Order: sequence, then C-alpha cells, then structure tokens
Amino acid sequence: MDLSAEFPKTVSDYMMSDSRHRFILGPFGSGKSVGSQWEIPRRASMQRPSTIDGKRKTRFAVVRNTMPQLRDTTMKTFFDWFPNGTLGNYKETGKTYYIKQGDIECEVIFRALDDAADVKNLLSLELTGAYVNEFRDIHRDIIEALDGRVGRYPRMNEGGPSWVGIWGDSNMPEEQTYWWAMAEGMKPDDMKVKQPNDWEFFVQPAGAIRLLDGTYTENPAAENRENLPPGYYTNLITGKTDEYIRTYVMCEYGRSKGGKPVHPMFNRDVHVAKSVLIPNKQLLLLIGADFGRTPAMVLKQQDAFGRVLTLDNISTFGMAIETAIETKLLPLLRQKYDGFDIAVTGDPSGNAGGQAEEASCADIFRRYRRKGISKVKLAWSNSPVHRQGATDHFLSMLVQRGMPAYLIDPNCTDLIRALGGGYQFKKTKDGRNSEDVDKNDDSHLGEANEYADMWFHRGERTKADLKERGTTPTPPNVNPYATPR
Repeated sequence: MDLSAEFPKTVSDYMMSDSRHRFILGPFGSGKSVGSQWEIPRRASMQRPSTIDGKRKTRFAVVRNTMPQLRDTTMKTFFDWFPNGTLGNYKETGKTYYIKQGDIECEVIFRALDDAADVKNLLSLELTGAYVNEFRDIHRDIIEALDGRVGRYPRMNEGGPSWVGIWGDSNMPEEQTYWWAMAEGMKPDDMKVKQPNDWEFFVQPAGAIRLLDGTYTENPAAENRENLPPGYYTNLITGKTDEYIRTYVMCEYGRSKGGKPVHPMFNRDVHVAKSVLIPNKQLLLLIGADFGRTPAMVLKQQDAFGRVLTLDNISTFGMAIETAIETKLLPLLRQKYDGFDIAVTGDPSGNAGGQAEEASCADIFRRYRRKGISKVKLAWSNSPVHRQGATDHFLSMLVQRGMPAYLIDPNCTDLIRALGGGYQFKKTKDGRNSEDVDKNDDSHLGEANEYADMWFHRGERTKADLKERGTTPTPPNVNPYATPR
C-alpha cells in the first residue's frame, strides 16, 4: 500500500505526533482535513501484526456531528482520496469502509451524532482510535465517552494496538468553551483555573495578515497555498463579518455567541502590546476598582504621549475587598510597584458603608496609606454611558506617529478576554441585545477598567462641563498625566 504524500509543515507535525489526544486548528483550505484522513491508512499500516494470525488489525471511527455534514464533507473528502474499490470496499450497511491490503485489515466506521441512538451505537464500539472532523462542534461528553472506547481493538490476546488515541481537525472554537479550555490548559469546569493537560494542539498560520488600518493582505506563510486558487483568502474575506474572518481565516478564537460586546472597537492586534509594558516610576499608578463580593482591579498609567497603559489586572470571586487588597493587591505592589505614587478610583457607591460595618470600600483603601496608596478619589459618576464612553474614547484614538491610545499588557489575560467579548450586553428572550450589561464573571473587571479610564478621560472635559455635573476640577499637577486636569 503506497502512502507516500507530502503535507504542509504543521499538518506533518500533527500527523507525526503519537499523543493520545492531538488536534489541529487552521483556516479554510489549509489541508488539515486531508492530513487527518490520511492518518487512517497510515496508522493502520503501522499496527503490529496479531500474535494469532499475523494480520495488522485496526478499527477507526470517523465522527461528525450530523449526517448531512458527514456525508457531504467528511465522507466526500475520504472517497476523493480513497475511492470505493481502490484502497478498500465500502458497505452502506453499517457505513463501513473495509481496507484489505496485504496483511493490513482495517475497518473505517463512519458515524454521525444526529440523535441519542447514534451516540449509543458509537459508544458501544471497540476501537483502536477515532478521528473527529470539525471537533469544535462535538460535545465534551462525547469526547470523554469516546476516550473509553479507544484502545479496545485489537484485543490484548492479539498483542493490542500499537497506537491509541483521538485526533481531529477544526476551525477555531469560541472562547470560554470546552475546546478553548483544553487548548489553553484551563480547567473545563472552572475556566479561570489553570489545569495543564497532555493534549497537543497544532495551530496553522493564518490565511491573511490584518493591517493596522483594518484591511487584510494574504499571508505568504499560509499553508497549502499552492493548492488554492490565486487570491483565495482575499476573496474569502470580502463581504464577511469580523467574526467569520477571525475563525475561518485568521486562526483566532471566536467570540462568545452571547450578547454584543460592550466594547466592539477593541482589537487584540491593535490594543494588546506585543511585549510586556514597563511601568514608569515617574508617573502616577492608578488603581481602578469594582467592589462587592467579586472585587476586581486594574493598574494603569498614562504616558507622555497620552496613551492609557494597562499594566496589571486582578480578578477575585467570593472575596471581601479587604481580603482582595491583602492577598492580591499589596503583594503585587510590593513586588512590582514599590515607591510608586499610587491613587485609587472606582465605583462611587464605594463611599457608602456596608451593612456589616460602617467603613466604606473607600475607607478600607485609605487604611493602606502607609502601604503607598496616597489618594482615594472615586469616580464622579457610575452611569454606564459615562463609563463605557471613556473606554471607547481611548479605543478609537491614535496618538503621535499613529500609535494606538490604548495598550494592554499581554499578561492581562482576564481583561483581554473581557474586552474581547466576555464583557457583554444581555440578550432578551427574543434574541435582541439589551442595553443592560450581563453581570457575569467578566463584567466586574470590565467595569473596574472603565472607572480607571474615566479618571484619564475626565482630564479632557471642559470646566463648564465639569461644573454642569456639579464637580470641581482638580488643580493642575507637575505631571500633567498623573491626575485629572
């Protein structure tokens, strides 16, 4: 059986891996599905001979989430490369392709997951391995149950399988999904907790490059271009939504299909720094805070170019503000910001005392004056219009030499996730976007971030505008970017 063929580098690396769980992600037209299907006869030829009859026996399941997709895409690709009657013979009864070449005997069982009966039949099989096409559409329960069926054929009295595992290909999954968690090494039951795993994910180069002006050009490093028509990705992008381009061309995680992002102007390529941001001890360090039982904080500075720089973020859950300060904020300040001039801003409701004690959240922060927190001045408004407008103001700006006015340190992963779509508006029952923010795990950090941006944005308000709101402008400081002007 001649299995000589050439594949793109990332596809080849993926095929050569012997991991029990290995998956490849890439754009349309990248050759990932072809490589995945070639793995079936390749792995069959690598199987050790049976200790009973000397045959190399394997049984692989090929899985897709619906029958139309299985028939029209997965099986079509397979039969394009291995037509019926060439490498093997296909029998519609049982939807199985039987490969018999020399001492190789391999069963390729095609299964869709249209209903409970399909799932039950799939999970009753004894398999060598399983190939999952467009795995992002397959539910976690199926993968975990399928994991218990691989490695069962051939049986141990014949020597057992030479390799066992599940492999698959897909376009990029959405953030905050099971597949995102497994790819990023997060705990799938609590996606804020790191939980490294032994799964291997191979990501192909994007089909296009996104330029600073928002346009695209084809990526010369894209794989399988020699087998695509000229201008393939340029034509694919034309007229498509940003979400389509992200997942099918740019190899970026899709945004959650929940409500509309609060800050749709946020662009990772533009607003996330390419390297770690270095704090400047000559500038004020501002802490923006959101209170309650889910305290969240961001640490920011505004540089001499007027850019708002987010240096760190802190997210907590089920924690009092004092505990968050003691266990999260102060250790960070000691380690990274010792000797900085530090101010705190945040939700103006933090001036009110709690039910359990008279001290307000602002008062609690003031207790740490000797720890370097020199000033606590909460925001002049908690109106969503003012908060969201302040952040959008900087997201939409460019400063000198065309630099973005808003930059986030790449290690601020929680804030990047929030601005990337986790911080979103609610959806109404009929599917429309509400004007109310969805109070989820990302909203607290999103609002803390907005309060900090209000501090810097307020410096651009006119005195008349400030007077109209019943506030008094802060006197100018030696450093024009350290306090509101």
